[in-house]
Amino acid sequence: MRKDDPPSPAMIRCQGCGSATPAYYVVHYGSIEGGYRELCTHCFNAEVARVQGLEDFENVRFHPVVMSDCAGEAHEFHFRARLLGASVALEAFEIEGGTPAGHQFQMPGEPDDDLLSLLGRLIERMRRRLAKRDLDETPLGLQIAGQSVRGRIEWDDATYGVLPLVVIDGQEVSWEQFGKMLMSYEGWQFRMEILDRSEEV
Repeated sequence: MRKDDPPSPAMIRCQGCGSATPAYYVVHYGSIEGGYRELCTHCFNAEVARVQGLEDFENVRFHPVVMSDCAGEAHEFHFRARLLGASVALEAFEIEGGTPAGHQFQMPGEPDDDLLSLLGRLIERMRRRLAKRDLDETPLGLQIAGQSVRGRIEWDDATYGVLPLVVIDGQEVSWEQFGKMLMSYEGWQFRMEILDRSEEV
């Protein structure tokens, strides 16, 4: 491995099919009574479908897709579909440091939905999001590009979770950095709206 190669993801052996699987494709599945197993997403979905009696569930694996944002920067997205009993969640995410990071998206659906159709809707949502940037690089550093900003709230190890880390345009921004950006609007009003991760912002 070259010095500038990205770190490999942690691999876990699936206790269903036995394959070595990146940790972000593994689910800790089971119960206190019956014990827990580490299952790859494919085996997890098959197990949930069996328990729920969903014989027609389409258990599909999707290959990564590279998409460009409005600045021409390429982003490689990985996909995972998780059957959650009465619903299914199709997720897209970038990988940094061997773990999901950067831009992340989720599209909810029903267990009997065509997953290819769900993927098409998810990719359209991703295209719309990548077509706009909420931050601008200026001589003063990153600044909010207009009068609205969209992002995701994450845990910040640097503050032990006391303050959030926000991810805007796929970039991690500390709460302190975000506060400095907001000071460009001193005296203005603001409205904050919290949305589920499956909703489009």
